[in-house]
Amino acid sequence: MKSFILRWLLDPLTSLLAPCLWFRERGRWPYDAAWRLARVMHQPDKLVYRIHGHRPDDPKA
Repeated sequence: MKSFILRWLLDPLTSLLAPCLWFRERGRWPYDAAWRLARVMHQPDKLVYRIHGHRPDDPKA
């Protein structure tokens, strides 16, 4: 199952807010980044979702 569909099933409120944020920024962010921002706005304790995907890979890990 694609992550887009899974996100809509598991958290519809965040999934409704994400396109609004994405359109507000006129698509300058990837949809995934807008979804993570919406997730943090809806549930601030989920900051891990916003950080994930925005850090470069650590070659030492």
